[in-house]
Amino acid sequence: MNEYHEKPGLHVVTLYAQVHKLEEIEELVTKHEIKYPIAMDAFWDAGYQAPGLPKMWIIGADGKVKFAGMSGYSKVLDEELAKVKYPGLAKDKVHSALEPAAKLFVAGKYAEAHKAAETLYDETDDEAVEEDASYIMKRIEALLNTLSVRAETAEAMKDYALAMKCWEQLAAFKGLDDAEEAPERLKKLQGSDDVKKEIAAKRALLAEMLLLDLGYAEIDATDAEQVKKFREKCLETYKKFAADNKGTGAAERANELIGIFKELLGIKD
Repeated sequence: MNEYHEKPGLHVVTLYAQVHKLEEIEELVTKHEIKYPIAMDAFWDAGYQAPGLPKMWIIGADGKVKFAGMSGYSKVLDEELAKVKYPGLAKDKVHSALEPAAKLFVAGKYAEAHKAAETLYDETDDEAVEEDASYIMKRIEALLNTLSVRAETAEAMKDYALAMKCWEQLAAFKGLDDAEEAPERLKKLQGSDDVKKEIAAKRALLAEMLLLDLGYAEIDATDAEQVKKFREKCLETYKKFAADNKGTGAAERANELIGIFKELLGIKD
């Protein structure tokens, strides 16, 4: 998967769906030098069902599922990757005059690609060239805008790890106006004690959630009294966490969980 993750045009994401301590998961990630994202709490929300593990889904460039199974996926994956000529551009064909701009885009030289497309757009009388040049410029501008909005939103939501990743990616758009502040914004977050505190709190909450998952696996889920006691334990755990980490986004998330368990226990505020 690390090798596939490096292939242009392919995004590898792991949806974690087992029960381990956070330290055990981190140890495996380090041991195997896993480079692709691991979604720790999004598996069931994503709507995918996996009666056995590991389960693989391949989603094509058209957004449709091309494969779902536990093995034999490589042939389908290679076939789908072969269809992607310009990774990230969301367009398989461009006018020959725009191929240099498209290749600059694929290489991550977005400012140069934008300039090359803009120059052709200004100089041509060919509608086909003008159309593809406009497409490339708008694609770059859309990606830049999406990352900018995502970075700002992540900061506002105190999801600083995501914000830093977005500012880091925005730095690749150097030379375009909306990307100029990216390096400074990234540096500011990296040097902030509040950001470090928030990231630590978010990790600590995830660790608590995984420990509770382990605890739930040990009870008889058909025994109403055991389930009630487990929910009470969850409620007290999240109350303590929220108090200990007051003022953080992780505490806000813990308060949301407190509300859920109060509702499950029939406790009214």
